[in-house]
Amino acid sequence: MAELHLLGTILGCSDFKEPSGLFCKWKIATGESYDWQTLGGEVSGCTQVDALGGEGTDGVWDHPIDSHFVIPSMIGWPRMRVEVWSRDSGGSNTLCGYGFCNIPTSPGLHDIDIATWVPCGGIHERLCSFFLGMKPHLKDPSIVAHTRPGESRFGLKCESSGVVYLQIEVITSNLEAQGVCC
Repeated sequence: MAELHLLGTILGCSDFKEPSGLFCKWKIATGESYDWQTLGGEVSGCTQVDALGGEGTDGVWDHPIDSHFVIPSMIGWPRMRVEVWSRDSGGSNTLCGYGFCNIPTSPGLHDIDIATWVPCGGIHERLCSFFLGMKPHLKDPSIVAHTRPGESRFGLKCESSGVVYLQIEVITSNLEAQGVCC
């Protein structure tokens, strides 16, 4: 069987407007409709909350990633989806950014910067955000990495936020022997 093993770390983040309490929810999205199977490890998770020193400083998570897949074909190759949230002193969570990256197809160690963005919403959402602190967020965050046929982020109004840093080791096995080629 052809296999893909991902070992890595969500290192941290920078350039977010929120001064403290950042954490990251992550998911490795594969083409489920293409019979990708998980052999072991986690395909989603959440980092710890990091206390930043001030605006623009780096947040550190050093959250491990270890996922192992059976590869039926190159169709549905995984993408890493991230959501960065801020937790305030009252325990409320506020969206700080969505982002994704394609997992490299070449074996080896890769350093990836994941640019994030937040939806702007319409006038009603902007007023709620200003007066109540309720920032708009997506009803279905799976469209961020748009891995299912027919999904698209086209037409979303958004603005950029910070950057999430990912370091990932891609290990492949038996691709050519099983007829899976790049």
